[in-house]
Amino acid sequence: MRNRFRSIGAALAMIALALPIERQISAQSGTSPEQGGPYPTLLIRNITVIDGSGAPAYGPVNITIRRNLIERVDRADPISAGQGGRANQQAQPDRVIDGTGMYAMPGIVDGHTHVSSNTAVPSEYIYKLLLGHGVTTIRVFNVGNDDPKAMVVEKERSASNQIVAPRMYIYPFWRGGDARYSSPEGARQIVDEWHALGVDGIKIAGKPGLWPDVYHAIAEEARKNGMGVAVHIAQDGVYPLNALQIAGEGASIEHHYGYPESAYTDRAVQQLPDEYNYSNEADRFLETGRSWLQANIEKLHGEVIEKLLDSMRTRGFVMEPTFVVYEANRDVARASSLPWHADFTLPIVMDSFRPDPSHHASYFFNWTSNKEADWARAYRRWLEFVNDYKNRGGIVSVGSDAGSLFTVWGFGTIRELEMLEEAGFSPLEAIHAATENGGKLVKNPKIGVIRPGNLADLVIISENPLANMKVLYGTGITKVSQDRKATIEKCVKFTIRDGVVFDAQKLLDDVRAMVSKGKASTRTTAGAVDR
Repeated sequence: MRNRFRSIGAALAMIALALPIERQISAQSGTSPEQGGPYPTLLIRNITVIDGSGAPAYGPVNITIRRNLIERVDRADPISAGQGGRANQQAQPDRVIDGTGMYAMPGIVDGHTHVSSNTAVPSEYIYKLLLGHGVTTIRVFNVGNDDPKAMVVEKERSASNQIVAPRMYIYPFWRGGDARYSSPEGARQIVDEWHALGVDGIKIAGKPGLWPDVYHAIAEEARKNGMGVAVHIAQDGVYPLNALQIAGEGASIEHHYGYPESAYTDRAVQQLPDEYNYSNEADRFLETGRSWLQANIEKLHGEVIEKLLDSMRTRGFVMEPTFVVYEANRDVARASSLPWHADFTLPIVMDSFRPDPSHHASYFFNWTSNKEADWARAYRRWLEFVNDYKNRGGIVSVGSDAGSLFTVWGFGTIRELEMLEEAGFSPLEAIHAATENGGKLVKNPKIGVIRPGNLADLVIISENPLANMKVLYGTGITKVSQDRKATIEKCVKFTIRDGVVFDAQKLLDDVRAMVSKGKASTRTTAGAVDR
């Protein structure tokens, strides 16, 4: 799903929302107050680790990072110290972070991201929201309206610390005016050309990429090049290419499409109202949810899961649910009034979520209680299906699809972790999905787990996310004492990406300032119109 924000007057956008040019990070000292490093030696001392592998938390430990790699993880608990631990055998580090009472977990991988930037929605806004929530790696399907070559340039700017941004894996959409997109021979040529540019994978969302012969050519050529494929099985292509056919070629499946259609027993094609029109998004998004209500539950949890597990073992299939982005369909009032919108959602972004026939995924014109009820029933089936798949050994990763349906970058990623818990994942399983499984999704075994030799991607938190996943939200958590006094703790302290240390709260302060400017601009514009 992709959301294009409406443009406002170019001059107004540049005056009201123009931001300082992002500064290149100094390899030694860090010229920005919100970032520093990578350091010759960084020591995180006396911290409890949730390593991302699914293992329980342990600590305290001392984590030694050299430049962008984790060099050592030394136990500093009394038993390990008594057995000759090496905690105090290091030379003086260049920077020390005191982790006493805190927790470290691997940086989060958000595997379904759109950088829907333009003059009014700067990419800096999106990147800082993500980093401020501990997201260190993103799989990106678009950067504004950039072509694949320009997307790769953006990825390289992040890798070389020219911009403040997560690590990027680039998967451009399979679409455009080139006739080769619609033929198997042309598809192989384009995949090879993208590989030569440095593209990491391909995003397919509907035809022509879901014509069976074209899809097979894309997937086969991508495997030859070591590239990934991510597929949104749109309704225009779900028959005959349901989830089993897509997963059989090794692609990740985005969202929920194709699974219920694989479990029909009394029909081959979804039963739709006579007046249904795929081009009407209110119809489309309502009926895709109702597809779950036509699936045979026994087949869904039997044959379908078994075949998906076989595709995971033989082809590397990964399930990417993105529960969060459809949550408005089961309760639009909740989604539109989430507490972070006031301080962290740009006015033009919020406006793009509201009903508008010219906007993708802005279809809540007459979203009734019975529609929400059907989607709530669909969610119960979907959540149970994903949890059962995980329980039987399936790999599930985390993606937010932020920028649509009241889902905001960073916040949507953390909400996805909460929704995995709702599905039945334990907190350790949810974090594992967001970290090590994210590394598997982007085919990088050096991210997602805190262990020596891996890339230095970590999040440092002042509270235990295993006890409350909400501590990862940028808004923090509110605790109320018995005498009814409330305290707010903003728990994400540092996000470390490739050895670069970002002060998460300063990044989020920058976002607040951008939103404040956006609101001031909106008020000024409204005043001018009134006069």
